This record gives sequence, structure tokens and C-alpha cells, in this order.
Amino acid sequence: MAWILLLLAIACFVFTFFTTSIGLGVCCVLLSLVLVSMSALMLLSARVGNAARDTIPMSPEEWRAMRGPIDVPRAPSNTASGVAEAVPPASEDAPRSPPAV
Repeated sequence: MAWILLLLAIACFVFTFFTTSIGLGVCCVLLSLVLVSMSALMLLSARVGNAARDTIPMSPEEWRAMRGPIDVPRAPSNTASGVAEAVPPASEDAPRSPPAV
């Protein structure tokens, strides 16, 4: 299909030299430019489509093999349950301050 568009573009460009009307010549040149760009994009998309890799889903074992061993450093725990508290609990007797505006 792209080659047919390219041949039509060449035919429009050749027809431009044999026409006596300026308006028809301009239209033929513009049409040939559009057809050349469309055929170039079609050829490019076909090339990219052929080069695309297969999308085969990977198994969990393959994912683990790709990641390799990941050592995540953990923060030391401050409590017996192993969960560190970010904010110490407020005592009941402490006065509460109003919220900042």
C-alpha cells in the first residue's frame, strides 16, 4: 500500500509539469507531498512493527531471577513487637495546644 501511495505521489508530481493551471499545479504538488509523507510513515510503521519484541508473560521464577537478591536494610525495632513508633504517645495530663493557623 505504501508503494502505491508513492507511485501516486510521483504521478501527481509529473502531472504538475504538464498542467497549465497554477492552482491545479499547486494542488498536485501539495497532494504529492502528502502522499510521500503518508507512504514514508507507513513504511516506518511497518518497520517498527516488525522489530517489536514478543510480549510473552514472565513467570514469577523468571522475575525473581531477574531481580536477584535484594537486601533491604531495616530500621532497628524499639518495641517488643518489632514495630517502631514514630511519635511517642502523649500523656493524659499534658495540656493540649491549639492548632496552628
